[in-house]
Amino acid sequence: MTPSPLEQLKDIHLPEPVSWWPPAPGWWILALLSLALIITAVRWLIRRYRYRAAIREALTELEQISETDNHWPQQLNALLKRLTLSYFPRAQTASLHQQQWLDFLGSKLPEKKRQHFIQQYQHVLDSLYQSGSAKLTITAGKALVSDWIRQALPPSKKEARDV
Repeated sequence: MTPSPLEQLKDIHLPEPVSWWPPAPGWWILALLSLALIITAVRWLIRRYRYRAAIREALTELEQISETDNHWPQQLNALLKRLTLSYFPRAQTASLHQQQWLDFLGSKLPEKKRQHFIQQYQHVLDSLYQSGSAKLTITAGKALVSDWIRQALPPSKKEARDV
């Protein structure tokens, strides 16, 4: 007696379960792109942190200027001079003084803040060589310089080159 075709069938064998390792090529590509993105972001953050180091140091030094010192206008001006030398070409900023210096500082601010800064900072410049004639208090002077630092720096790469 010949077996019937149904009897000749064998049991169904399931395939091996799919392993999670190694991942498909798409996952490898996604992992490499993610890693590249993370590395790029970290490098950008480190560069930004280092680029802004002079600003952080200047703000710290600004807080340390004492109102008991009679030379605070010179200290404020020297602080701004050193800070601008960190971000703008030395050949174009180091030799600026009085009105040229004031115009340079004002040009780095937004239009709506420029006139107020120029009027107030003129008092600092006037008192550089005249002791005891400051028409501006040290608190107002420090606030003025702090605002300038926060609004004008860091300059864009193009602006730093084109000064």
